[in-house]
Amino acid sequence: MRNTSLYPIKKTVLLSILLVLVSNISAFAKQKDTIDARFDFYRIGIDISKIPASILNNDYNAYEFTFDVHYKRDLFLEADFGFGNSNTKNLNLNFDSKNAFVRFGIDKTFFSKDYKGDFDNAFVGLRYAASYINRSVASYFIKDTVWGSSSGNISEANLMAHWVELIGGFKVELKKHLFLGWNVRFKALLSAKKIQELPPNYIAGYGRGEKNTAFGYNLYLLYGFGKRE
Repeated sequence: MRNTSLYPIKKTVLLSILLVLVSNISAFAKQKDTIDARFDFYRIGIDISKIPASILNNDYNAYEFTFDVHYKRDLFLEADFGFGNSNTKNLNLNFDSKNAFVRFGIDKTFFSKDYKGDFDNAFVGLRYAASYINRSVASYFIKDTVWGSSSGNISEANLMAHWVELIGGFKVELKKHLFLGWNVRFKALLSAKKIQELPPNYIAGYGRGEKNTAFGYNLYLLYGFGKRE
């Protein structure tokens, strides 16, 4: 005689196993979507604020470019690079310098997406930057009416500058693929002693070479491409 009293138990067990399998498959699918969503959207751009400043300023010029990628959820990875030159000319000192820099870090955004593919957002972030600086031969003149004036040259030098940054700003999509980004930066020089022995008038990416800390800003025009999830 068949024991029909076990049917409800078997049915419950089978349903439980089925639910566990379905939930595991669903979780795996969501995890796969999350993994696939990494590095899905990219932006490249140029700092348009540096162009008129470089044209109008006789003491220095600088050009900056940026690249960012949507890493996952509310995180973006960013890398910047640029170059520039400056000159120091006064009654006592005369030399030129030029430099190139790289800067990279991470941004955390604040707001959830209003629609699929929405990348308008405000953010805060951290950066590390390094710059290679070439300083020309520096000529100097020291006027002294008591001991007599003196003049001479200081040999050219190659230097490295390092600094960290705290950054905040926003990026908005003006029209499809075209973004505008604005930020402010607080910068702290890590290699101040070597630079300040004979500081460049201006270090592209950082600012005035004689300052241990600096504030700056960028106004980026960017082109975005990739998946919009």
